[in-house]
Amino acid sequence: MTRKSLSRTFLAPWLLGATLLLFIVIAGALVLNLVRLRDSFAWVQQTNKALLAISAIQQAVLEAETSERGFLLTGIETYRDSYIRARDALAARLDGLRAVLADNPEQIAHIDELRLLTDMRMAQLGRVVELGPERMREALDILEQARVDRLTERIETSLSVLTRAEQALLIQRLSKHDRESLAAALITACLLILAVGSAAIAAFLLEHQRAVTRQQEADQRLQALQAELLRVARLSTMGEMSSALAHELNQPLAAVTNYVQGSRRLIEASSHPDKSKISTALDKAAQQTLRAGAVIQRLREFVGRGETDKTVESLRAIAEDALALASVLTRDRPVDVALSLDPAFDRVLVDKVQVQQVFLNLIRNAFEAMRDQRERKLTIGSRLVEDDMVEVVVADSGPGLDALIAERIFQPFATTKADGMGIGLSISQTIIQAHGGSIKAEPAPGGGTLFRFTLPCSDPIRQHLSFSPAAE
Repeated sequence: MTRKSLSRTFLAPWLLGATLLLFIVIAGALVLNLVRLRDSFAWVQQTNKALLAISAIQQAVLEAETSERGFLLTGIETYRDSYIRARDALAARLDGLRAVLADNPEQIAHIDELRLLTDMRMAQLGRVVELGPERMREALDILEQARVDRLTERIETSLSVLTRAEQALLIQRLSKHDRESLAAALITACLLILAVGSAAIAAFLLEHQRAVTRQQEADQRLQALQAELLRVARLSTMGEMSSALAHELNQPLAAVTNYVQGSRRLIEASSHPDKSKISTALDKAAQQTLRAGAVIQRLREFVGRGETDKTVESLRAIAEDALALASVLTRDRPVDVALSLDPAFDRVLVDKVQVQQVFLNLIRNAFEAMRDQRERKLTIGSRLVEDDMVEVVVADSGPGLDALIAERIFQPFATTKADGMGIGLSISQTIIQAHGGSIKAEPAPGGGTLFRFTLPCSDPIRQHLSFSPAAE
């Protein structure tokens, strides 16, 4: 055996040992990254729990104030019981929030201040409920004093401070996590390069190039699997958040429905000159409350199953309903709306509530974008683009798409609004794709933004005719 062969014989085990050691270090780095990722998820979950608890406290205060006024106006014992339940729930929810934020002394101080404000407010409300309609004048004096004390506004301010502090803390933690993850990734990448190099040399010396190739392929499959697991985990977290949000919203919607029904009974029993108009308005409010409940239910079903319940609907009726719902945004600054839907292709096979939500998202975005524009014009049109698909075009005269966000406008949490969540267009894209269509955004020819999305026709009446779509 030559000296060169001996050197190769002894070098190969050393290289294999070094490669194994490097892979052990890389595995440790991956485990550390996974631990950090788990901590990141834990921070997000803690923040979500805190925000839900803050929302529950706000809801309890609102329910207590609403029940107190309901009892003062009607004397119905149900309102008294509702006030007592809300008062008791408020204390429990404050304790729950304190438990969630027990590791943050600054937040605990805010919670103690909030508890003092809520105790004072509940004392005022309790005194009003105790007096009841029989001692209305004394109760009104207390309510007048409550306006002077502005306890409700101070409670809202305290809840806002808690919310902003939790959100800022989460951003700080995630930013630190990102920096640490980047450094760990660079170190891991360097170690991985050394490991692959050592393994390649050892494999060349031991004539096991195939084994090295298979190992590299296995590493790539592992990385792809990890990426897929992370994506599924994010989707699962989003689904849990959506289900929790839907669950929380159902309770105030049920309360609103009960209040509307109670108010309708009261107005029917009265001799008010505008009784008919008020009853009609209350009926419409009840209808919109039921519609909101339907939207929430469909959202929960869509997040849980990803399925749609399709029926034959009028495209114009869906668009008109969405315009009516969004019109509240244009009361102080009117918008010129042009609805030019092709009546020949009005019938579409869709889930009405979901597609109405898509229209509502696009129309609201357009109204908000044009709010400070001198010319405010919204155009909604349609045309047949395929034998079984209708294209809907929603164009506004706003400032146009921001170049920084245009490429990721349909990604979750992508937004330029200071108070926006950035999930409206992402949900709209999911709904359109679930209907077998597509959605895209582009600059409008005369300025502004133009959205196009497609929906299936209920009856492809031009199936046996030569297809020639309308001009742009």
